[in-house]
Amino acid sequence: QAYIDIVGLTSLSFANGMLAKASRWRAVGAFRCFSQVTISQDRLQEFIRAELSYFASRHTQALSLEQIVEASTPGKVARLVHKELPFRFAARIKHIEAVAGWEKQLELKQLHEIFMDSFSDLRLAEPPDTEESALTLNDLKEYTEVIRSVRKRHMPVVALLAEAVRKMTLSDPWMEGDDFQSWADTFLLSRISTEMLTSHYMAVVDWHDSVTEAAELLGSDHIGIVDTKCNPGKICEEAAKAVQAMYANPKYSRRGHDDLKVEVHCHSESGSEEAIAFSYIPKYLFYIVQELIKNSARATVEACEVDGRRSLSERPIVVTVCADQKQVAIRIADQGGGFPFGKAEEIWSYLFSTSKQPFQEYLESGSPMAGWGVGLALGRLYARYLGGSLQLMNVPGTGVDAYLFLRRIDPSAVEGIPRTSISDSVAPV
Repeated sequence: QAYIDIVGLTSLSFANGMLAKASRWRAVGAFRCFSQVTISQDRLQEFIRAELSYFASRHTQALSLEQIVEASTPGKVARLVHKELPFRFAARIKHIEAVAGWEKQLELKQLHEIFMDSFSDLRLAEPPDTEESALTLNDLKEYTEVIRSVRKRHMPVVALLAEAVRKMTLSDPWMEGDDFQSWADTFLLSRISTEMLTSHYMAVVDWHDSVTEAAELLGSDHIGIVDTKCNPGKICEEAAKAVQAMYANPKYSRRGHDDLKVEVHCHSESGSEEAIAFSYIPKYLFYIVQELIKNSARATVEACEVDGRRSLSERPIVVTVCADQKQVAIRIADQGGGFPFGKAEEIWSYLFSTSKQPFQEYLESGSPMAGWGVGLALGRLYARYLGGSLQLMNVPGTGVDAYLFLRRIDPSAVEGIPRTSISDSVAPV
């Protein structure tokens, strides 16, 4: 009996939600059949599950930033998305199913459903079977809507995982701390690669659609999600303003802290601020810096509440941006009192958080790093994925300095784009 590999289910329509027409099936190693057949939805789901097992069994290599950036046309990025996403979604589904009792955990069940729906959607859609260079935006219209739907569906993924973690700390843990850290790292690292890939797809499509407002805003300095003239100083200023606005809002904190002070200073090897500009992915840099400033702001506010001898305005958070020809460095220094030396490793744990932000606010934030206890650890994963690093220098009783080191990305030179050394394949549980 031949194993059926559904390589592309197209021309799909449902009659009363029960029947589906599927074409272009292939029996692996046997024959090709292009005639249409009609199957029940239950039978279709059996095939989807078979596909899921097949894709999940394949070992995936970490998706490098080089691969993403090289897909600079709609046709190329569509082919890359179609090739890579099913493997990674299938791996994450099996990653969830590897957790004992996952069916009893509400957020894990919701995550499982999100990835199952997206995996099914991707296997029931594919870019037209045309040469990459010949694919137009009109050819990809239906496929683009599928990717847009997937991105919208996946917005709460990090917050849901973080809420599952929070509940785990209040009940019987699923696994030991080190094993859980590895499980969460694997899940979130795969999330980074797929989030970047789908974000890049939408950016490339928008850029090539000359009538869209997004394309006009991006301009010629962008290659998909990469800004070839990314100004880290400006991004730090935007992140600082966002955090200050958040703390000035009484809805976020018990009383408005409009006196929270964040200073941003820029320096370069040549003395020119323009020399700091580099090729990078601005949206992720913004989220990383915003998360670090938020942590410093929270610690500073809490320190003022404990020791009122100095006000918030007398405890400025200082952001320093500097650069040479090889890398950009960002230091975020606060006077929030730091933490005991024994807590140094705990702060990188997904089981550690001092945030009292409600779950719903995480869901509504729109940040791919929003979630209880995941911000700092996930920020470090993003930095590593992009060839950089995130380190903390803690001085108990004084404060914490966060150091973010970023490699310059040159989209025009293959050797200039860092390859991630972290595998995002499924780790044992």
